[in-house]
Amino acid sequence: MRKKALWLLIIGVLVTAIAYGLWRYSAREVDVRLEGLKYRLGTINASEVEPATIQIEGTVRRTLSGKREFRGTVEIEGESIPVKKEIVKNLTFSARKGEAFHLIYPWYDGEGNMYSFQLGDLYANDDFSQVTLTLYDQREDGSRYWGGDDGLMLTAPAKDRTDAVRLANKLMAHRLEGLQPLK
Repeated sequence: MRKKALWLLIIGVLVTAIAYGLWRYSAREVDVRLEGLKYRLGTINASEVEPATIQIEGTVRRTLSGKREFRGTVEIEGESIPVKKEIVKNLTFSARKGEAFHLIYPWYDGEGNMYSFQLGDLYANDDFSQVTLTLYDQREDGSRYWGGDDGLMLTAPAKDRTDAVRLANKLMAHRLEGLQPLK
């Protein structure tokens, strides 16, 4: 009788572990359209705020190493990027827990030269119902950058700048650890 109970316990633990593994590491659909704000950081730039909508479609899954992989499309309504539409669809972006998905769009020209466009970094909660993007500005030399003092952001959902900055600080907590919060 004790052996039977022990075997049932072992089988129960194994079934639970397998079910948890399947749940944790299987791909989940993401299809969100969020209304938020596009704004520039810094108290001096507090008036630079405009409504923004972001559409995210694809799948997200966890790898065995703990990374999150997102395969799909991230589009900001009204924003155009210098990348062909077919390149923007179905790219894979990876992120470690608490870190960002680096939105980099690579392509090759007809002669085999590789180019890329960096849109920014996407921070999202587990179900992508809350997101914030650090949007890279282009410098005169063609390079792109983002800075915590005056960087361009898109955060959703948010109804005002205070909500947006609060949510951005929450989603970027890992990156901002030991640094001043965004303002």
